[in-house]
Amino acid sequence: MSDFVIKNGVLKKYTGEESKVVIPDSVTEIGEHAFKDCESLKEITIPDSVTVIGYDAFFCCESLKEITIPDSVTEIGECAFIGCKNLADENGFVIVKNVLYNYYGNAKKVIIPNSVKKIGEWAFS
Repeated sequence: MSDFVIKNGVLKKYTGEESKVVIPDSVTEIGEHAFKDCESLKEITIPDSVTVIGYDAFFCCESLKEITIPDSVTEIGECAFIGCKNLADENGFVIVKNVLYNYYGNAKKVIIPNSVKKIGEWAFS
């Protein structure tokens, strides 16, 4: 619990070095930049208590391979998964809850999957 900076239910910052993280049930929101540049983070589990994932929450978590997001999350901030290239599927897409956040492929022609309902800001930058 000491690796989490939590204020009024908002996870402000993760300061730990663990590769597998389970967010405490007391958290209702993951704040902006909360896991920014967490190089060791490979797997994260978000509890049902969380409803919001903030802007840039997992920015440049390059080692992140697995994320469990419950249905309770109804809002995910822009750029939440920018730089999370290990979340990409076999076609190079990082798609979370029907939003295309990034493309890490090198194809000259890209066919976006039908499951995508929105293309996030900076998805092809």
